[in-house]
Amino acid sequence: MKKVIIGLLLIISTSVINAQETTTENETKTITYEEMKSISKGPFQTILCDIYVAKDGHQYKIGDTLKIGRPSSNKTFAYIYESSGAMDALAGKAPEPLSVNASGSNTIVKKIGVGGTKRTGFKIYVISKGVCSLCPQYYSDFEEALATGEIQSLGMTREQAIAKLKEAKDLVDLGLMTKEDFEKLKDELSKIIMQKQ
Repeated sequence: MKKVIIGLLLIISTSVINAQETTTENETKTITYEEMKSISKGPFQTILCDIYVAKDGHQYKIGDTLKIGRPSSNKTFAYIYESSGAMDALAGKAPEPLSVNASGSNTIVKKIGVGGTKRTGFKIYVISKGVCSLCPQYYSDFEEALATGEIQSLGMTREQAIAKLKEAKDLVDLGLMTKEDFEKLKDELSKIIMQKQ
């Protein structure tokens, strides 16, 4: 059943790639994590965006280079699949979970879209490609991949922000940083540190 669902996701994702966007050339569309809670669409409606503001507060946009992290399961990724695209879908070949060999590699964001149904819930899916022209496409359940570390966040983690703030406090104590600079940094890092987990 899971392979059938993944196969359908691949076919829908392929149609998303080929679908014409409703935005004009100069208009960029942004979707935020908060908007995803109230989004709705029909089964054949395509919702694409140029920029996605994730739960971690960082913007991910078409053309960004993302780093593949570590798989959340033993030897394969749970939220990133790879496929050669439409030819695999037409041949009835379901996308395969990305193998551990992809850890540490880069992938370039090609499409960002909303997938799912009212019953299962809507999620942001990112279609990306390796840095070479012959590399397969990757299909990821983006928020889950970020949350599990399968895709590394473009921003700081909560732990990194805490460490940076502690380091800045030490610099203030040593007289190597002004209190004003520390307060500015503290305001920036507090947003990351205090975000809900």
